[in-house]
Amino acid sequence: MRGTLSFRIGAILLVGFVLLQLLLVVVLQLPGRIDDRGYYGLPPPRAFAELVRAVEAAGPFGGPRLVENFNGSLFEVELRRAAPGDFREVPERLSVIAADYRRALAGHNVVIDGGPGRLNALLGDRARPLRFLVPIRITVWLRGGDVLVLTGRPADGLRAYLAQRSMIGLLGGTALLLALWVALRQTTRPLQRLTASVRALGEDLHADDARPEGSREVRTLAQAFNDMKHRIARLVEERTFILAGIAHDLRTYLTRLQLRADFIDDAEQRARATRDLDQMSALLDDSLLFASLGQGHRREAEMVDLAALTRDLAALHPHDPRIHLDVPQASLVLGNPPGLERVFGNLVDNALRYAATVTVRVARADNRILWSFDDDGPGIPPEHLACLGAAYARLDPSRDRLTGGAGLGLAIVRALAEAMGGTVSFRSERGQGLRVEIALLSPEAVH
Repeated sequence: MRGTLSFRIGAILLVGFVLLQLLLVVVLQLPGRIDDRGYYGLPPPRAFAELVRAVEAAGPFGGPRLVENFNGSLFEVELRRAAPGDFREVPERLSVIAADYRRALAGHNVVIDGGPGRLNALLGDRARPLRFLVPIRITVWLRGGDVLVLTGRPADGLRAYLAQRSMIGLLGGTALLLALWVALRQTTRPLQRLTASVRALGEDLHADDARPEGSREVRTLAQAFNDMKHRIARLVEERTFILAGIAHDLRTYLTRLQLRADFIDDAEQRARATRDLDQMSALLDDSLLFASLGQGHRREAEMVDLAALTRDLAALHPHDPRIHLDVPQASLVLGNPPGLERVFGNLVDNALRYAATVTVRVARADNRILWSFDDDGPGIPPEHLACLGAAYARLDPSRDRLTGGAGLGLAIVRALAEAMGGTVSFRSERGQGLRVEIALLSPEAVH
């Protein structure tokens, strides 16, 4: 079905309505109930008394034929030689009915009980107007010695007829439910696939397009999503291209300025100029890296021993004595080695900019490897934690890289971690330092 969603739901409702009407027609063809006036489908006492007198008057030869004629109605009538042997105590709710029948059949011995039924063992003497499961039974001793037993449930032929019609209704309802399930599954499956495509966009701007399928509205939505995805990817690529062009031109001027700085006679001024030019070059590198990470490309992941990498990077860091390690002998993660090196460098440099020491830990939590960086700096107020990791967001108003930097260090860390399938979290309290925790995928999480 390739119609609109409204058409599909309308068709389902129409088919269900038609089937319901057919079921009602079948039910209406059944014999109608008599007006039992509160006697649970039993004949009224006066009519039953007339039946008893007619059977007695018919004698031993006409009585069974008369009973057989009445036995095809909505209750079952039997003429027995002996009374049933499974009488049950008359429940209180049947006492009024029993009194009515006894008054109508004065001079006869009348017993009203719950009668035989499949639920008698569970319900005890609590008779219910359930004509198939717990019928009400009237037993009358006739003057000729026979016993007339009337059970308030349809005879065998009518019960078979009702059972057949009930089975038809059950099969029809089952078919309707199956049709509804198939139709809803066909309707929701394209939405589920479109949802998966939307989630994939958050991880990779160059993920495959959503497949237009399903109803007209869903196909239109999928096409609109694909168009939006292409526009976003094009805008990100244009941004990166523009930044690369600006960086190329700026590097030309930076090279000229560096050459001219060499001719500054004052050594202190020459050193300051060189430091400023180096910071500008580093800022360009960070901006270009962040812009390329913003394109949403997943980095090629490989098996990396994070514990060994952490020890090697700490040994090569110029401030090695200020770095404390708490890492196991080995801890494998899925990651990109150059990206992990950049994350380590950014976080350690950021910590040592404000703290005396930084502790790097590697630990396991379920199917993730936690790589945490704790410093003993002044900490960050809780209301400012949400700003960490945002591009160009800094708590230090200074733009000096020796104090606050340009605000891209933690943003690059977050982007690199997400490109490797990880997550970054920040925890801090004023006066208790800052913890940056990166949760990376372990090989077990993939397999």
